[in-house]
Amino acid sequence: MSIELPYRAGDIATIIPSNKKCVVDKFLSCLPKSVSSLADIPLSISTEIMSSTQYRTNYTPWPQHCTLRGLLTYCADISNLPEREDLRSLSTYCNPLHPMGIDQWKKLISLSEISDAALYGDYVLREKRNWADVLFDFDSIAYEDNMGVGGHEGRQCTPLTIEHLLMILSPLKPRHFSIASAPSSSVINGHEKGYYQKAGSYGFDLELCVSVVRGTTRHGRKYQGLCSNYLSQLSPHSKSRIWIRPGSFSKLPLDIDMNKEAHIPRFQTPIMCIGAGTGIAPLRSLMHEREAVRKQILQMSKDETSIKITDGEFSIDNILIFGCRKQIADYYYKDEWDSYSSQNRIKILTAFSQEQKRKIYVQHIVRDTDEGIFVAKHILENGGAIYIAGGAKMAKAVKDEIIVCLSKHLPNGGSDAKKLLSKLQRTGMLSIEAWN
Repeated sequence: MSIELPYRAGDIATIIPSNKKCVVDKFLSCLPKSVSSLADIPLSISTEIMSSTQYRTNYTPWPQHCTLRGLLTYCADISNLPEREDLRSLSTYCNPLHPMGIDQWKKLISLSEISDAALYGDYVLREKRNWADVLFDFDSIAYEDNMGVGGHEGRQCTPLTIEHLLMILSPLKPRHFSIASAPSSSVINGHEKGYYQKAGSYGFDLELCVSVVRGTTRHGRKYQGLCSNYLSQLSPHSKSRIWIRPGSFSKLPLDIDMNKEAHIPRFQTPIMCIGAGTGIAPLRSLMHEREAVRKQILQMSKDETSIKITDGEFSIDNILIFGCRKQIADYYYKDEWDSYSSQNRIKILTAFSQEQKRKIYVQHIVRDTDEGIFVAKHILENGGAIYIAGGAKMAKAVKDEIIVCLSKHLPNGGSDAKKLLSKLQRTGMLSIEAWN
């Protein structure tokens, strides 16, 4: 489609979440009163200093004008798990005049040591303790009584100030989500150029497929993912910090080969989409884009009311290989895929890993379907493109199986297969979007 759309199929939505009010309140309650009492006082922050050697040193670029509460809500990553070096930095502020101050100082030092990696793993990683949890447990950091008195056991009292706090904390990192919708679908549904006007607002629809992270540790501590829960709790008309950038799937083939005898638009290049879990998101975007193009051609056809897709009328040019743990819980967009399949618009192969004794994953489907001939034919005979999305481990396993399948049909086996895949990746006919 030649019109300018708000985004492209395969693009990525980048989002910066906000910390929940209860997390911010708990964090503030665990700070020294001299700091927490300033939570709602306007601050002016300068994050650029000149060192004694005249070299410029830049710290985290916090907002220049804000309140501490606003900074903790929208800018600081206080919901994250502190790193070892963060714990060592916090140890500096344990007040030795607190009844447990020396013990807590020693404990934080131990937690920060590489030699005590198991201790850090048990306390922070496995129990999902965030910044507020750590400050709550090490309450000598907030202890201010007798702060002016000398040190204890050779340790001086170093109060935690706002300046020191901002040097320790890390900024909220943006999260990246593959967009699960296609803008051309909005055009087909009557929204001009993919945009719509509703209640005086001008905007566009954008869909994400996000797995909400919630759980309980082995000691009964409840935890949740920051961004996934932030998105799940957004209310209508909420404002979010979001922008869109190109993804890995930027060369989707959309050229149509009209077969007048078949009365049906068919793409010149078939595609095979392989994904697991929420990796279905960018693949759904690609499928929707191609179906929107196909539907547009049908709408422009003089015989559109009489056109029906029947078995065998054209070879299916969209293939989806999808995997998840259980069909009943994780088969995202099942009804949609079933509808496409019933119209012969897509061929679906599935792998539900936990529904049989022997676990089956998408790479096994690639390897076992027609003994690997299915994927080899798609590439070698049909000139098809392949898109892989999901976890990095899965993506590598799928790519390895494709190499095995191709090697059986090429003169120099695996060597030729690897060279072919490298060429396909350079030309955009093999694209992988993977994450850890």
